[in-house]
Amino acid sequence: MTFYSTVTSKGQITLPTSIRKKMNLRTGQRVSITQEDNGIVNIQVPPSIDDIRAQLQVNLRKKGFTPEKLRKMAEEYRSDDGFAAYVEEKYSENR
Repeated sequence: MTFYSTVTSKGQITLPTSIRKKMNLRTGQRVSITQEDNGIVNIQVPPSIDDIRAQLQVNLRKKGFTPEKLRKMAEEYRSDDGFAAYVEEKYSENR
């Protein structure tokens, strides 16, 4: 379906209500706007921090990382040079 909107003097347009509802857009919410080489403009809603956190948890679980294991790792590397030692250990394993 095609909608029409007028560009204001500030370069703004209004998205029709039906599109805002389909995209679950709220006042003040940020969107990502990209233009393809053929001139088509895409408007997307970036993932929320909660969405990113949920996906990270799924990916970590798939790799065998449980909350308990992550807490233990954090405790092991909490010392002043712990992070540096961890990175050194990981890089030397991959050589």
